[in-house]
Amino acid sequence: MNKLFELIFWLKIFLSPFVLLNVIGFIIYLSNDNLWWVWVALGALGSVLGIYWAEDVRKKHGTTEFMAQVFQANDIKSYDEIVGGEE
Repeated sequence: MNKLFELIFWLKIFLSPFVLLNVIGFIIYLSNDNLWWVWVALGALGSVLGIYWAEDVRKKHGTTEFMAQVFQANDIKSYDEIVGGEE
């Protein structure tokens, strides 16, 4: 079961640069149909960067530990902070 979570988290890390660069490439393609090769190049670059980053994280920290640190970010205020207001 642990291998399944490792795979899922690896895919999440991989998809970050892959999706971002593909969206940028698609926007460029929509602006000019002759620039389809830019979309393909950015997609390939996103794949390479995604694989590199996911493997680097897996080797250094482990994908489960890395994603646990990401999910642990305390961005949400506690109930007391919301009800009490900011002073």
